[in-house]
Amino acid sequence: MVGRRAYDFMYRTWAPWEGEARPELVDLVTSGRIVPGRAIDLGCGSGANSIFLAEHGFAVTGVDYSPVGLAKARRATPPSLSVDWLPGDLTATSIPGVSGTFDLLVDYSVLDDMRGPAQDPMAATVHRLSHPGSLFLMWCFYDEIPWWKRRGGRFPGLAEGGEQRLFGTSFEIERLTEPPRGSGFACFLMRRS
Repeated sequence: MVGRRAYDFMYRTWAPWEGEARPELVDLVTSGRIVPGRAIDLGCGSGANSIFLAEHGFAVTGVDYSPVGLAKARRATPPSLSVDWLPGDLTATSIPGVSGTFDLLVDYSVLDDMRGPAQDPMAATVHRLSHPGSLFLMWCFYDEIPWWKRRGGRFPGLAEGGEQRLFGTSFEIERLTEPPRGSGFACFLMRRS
């Protein structure tokens, strides 16, 4: 997992993932497949997804462990919107200021930044913060590339089938992206049963 100092540095200079709200999230909300409710952005960074959700009627909590990312998110929030920006460790057994469950949980490349068993505590957080009917949108680097075809290092990624291992007993899982096998990423929409 990339350390907090590295994320703080990237948020001060250039974080390659920053920009507009992610297209999968935008499509799901604007199409009406995901309707407004209580949402939590797990690893919200500088807040684009959280702000988009708030603009579309969601009651939003954004959680990140980078104080620099959270400061950028606060500055980017229009005065007309209300988003709860909270510091927190998504692998902890509780996050100060976060209580209850959420209708929508969003993770854009946080869980997949952890290696193997280190993903289990964050998966436990997702389970703890969801209720029957909750939706969990997860975009991740997805490790479908055989080791003998890889060139150089990559982010850890979620192992192929990792979504089933972590969430299959409690969530119905739909893969939204069907890129060519070995593309290196995936997006899943999961509904808590």
